[in-house]
Amino acid sequence: MKKLIKIFSLLLVIACTVSCEKNNDLGFEPQEELGWIQFVDGTPSEISTSQFAQERISLGVNIQVPTTSSDLTINYDLVSISGMDPNSVFSNSGSIVSPAGQTGYMGPDNNTGNNYVYLPTIDLDVSEISAALTEPMVFDVVLTGTSSGMIPAGLSGEDSPISKRIQICPSVFDSADGAFLGDYNLTISTGLSAFGVPIFADQVVTLVEGANGSLSRQFDVAGYLPDFGGPGVTITFSFEGGEGEINIDETFVPFGCASAILLNGDPSATVSPCGDGEFALNMLDFYDGSGGCGVSDIPFQVVLTKI
Repeated sequence: MKKLIKIFSLLLVIACTVSCEKNNDLGFEPQEELGWIQFVDGTPSEISTSQFAQERISLGVNIQVPTTSSDLTINYDLVSISGMDPNSVFSNSGSIVSPAGQTGYMGPDNNTGNNYVYLPTIDLDVSEISAALTEPMVFDVVLTGTSSGMIPAGLSGEDSPISKRIQICPSVFDSADGAFLGDYNLTISTGLSAFGVPIFADQVVTLVEGANGSLSRQFDVAGYLPDFGGPGVTITFSFEGGEGEINIDETFVPFGCASAILLNGDPSATVSPCGDGEFALNMLDFYDGSGGCGVSDIPFQVVLTKI
């Protein structure tokens, strides 16, 4: 009986081997080419950069398909939201090609041990913008489909992102370009000061070129702590613009607790204005324990909106 079982097992192995060899010879390999494309999960839905950076923006497209037997063309549109039209700037053709057999499939069944095997990218070269931007350039990159009827853009009923918002900010700060100059509404977006009153009342201020040249600005603010009963003073705020950021100069205020209060920029808050229509100055009151009042740094934000 044991011999019969061994013989039957051996015949079964031989039969399976022959069957597999025949399938391989005839090309009977499983081809699963049904799926969808989307932008990579976990990346920001909006990407912001500055014209000054002159960088290349690369958007990875995840091809959620186990395999593709032929080249796959991925189609997309550049849809203008505001500012300069991206279609008049970028040389992109509206499509990219993913070579046969290369997918960005992610999941437990891809048998690769990697989350992403391959990611084709839609590349946008910011240096192709030759003219200086005078306002933010905002547009969407939208996946529209592929060359395969079995692989659409996005999966119906699922959270599969097919759109990315791009914002490219003007890099101009030079007063010769007229940016960050003129009248602005000043408001404070944070709470009260250490004395329980507003640091500044809402008012209109005028930005002019500062003492340090065309990349510097200054404006006067009236009435620091006007409700505290102290003398009305005028404070001059000075700041400088550079590579998409603003650096705020230290400002002494001759008022409070028998010594000056020091205002300064908040080093923990990066300020990157996108255009001069509205921007914020993140600051610290009683900077570094100044003023002799025993008060530690109080963060506040000055919001300037162009009139």
